[in-house]
Amino acid sequence: MAQDNNRSIISMVATVVIIGFILQVVFIYADKTDSPQKAAVEFSKAYFLLDKTTMNKRLCNAQKTIDEVNIIDEYLQQTANEARQMGFELKYMKNSIYHIKTHTIPLGDAKAEVMLTCKKRKSINPLFATVAKIFHIGETHEIDAMIPVIKEDEMWKVCGKVFALAAPDFS
Repeated sequence: MAQDNNRSIISMVATVVIIGFILQVVFIYADKTDSPQKAAVEFSKAYFLLDKTTMNKRLCNAQKTIDEVNIIDEYLQQTANEARQMGFELKYMKNSIYHIKTHTIPLGDAKAEVMLTCKKRKSINPLFATVAKIFHIGETHEIDAMIPVIKEDEMWKVCGKVFALAAPDFS
């Protein structure tokens, strides 16, 4: 009788582990699929964290360089100058976004607009946002943005006027 209980427990644990493994594979696959929302969120996080690599990855080719000026480098330089004028380093200007909500408006097979709503808070280091939230210090800003995205090179990318980045004239 005790042996039947042990077998029952072992089979239950094995079933839970197998189901957990299958779900993990499904979630990994789901996370790898690209979408307009994923592009808008990744770009927005990178923009506020001043992550040049991810911004470059998620910004359309037509917008990366305008009048032979790299838009992302220009934005980071302006932000660094702004920080210096306040007496800080560039990392002081980092912000993190959270409570992110998106709504996608399809405009065809390869075009969409993503309505992004979120909250933004200073993120000097990863712990600062958590401490600020717990002790209710630091300002929180609401962000509502319409982010145009296009499918380029089989990947969704942000393309158009977004936040303070310059945009080419597509008309």
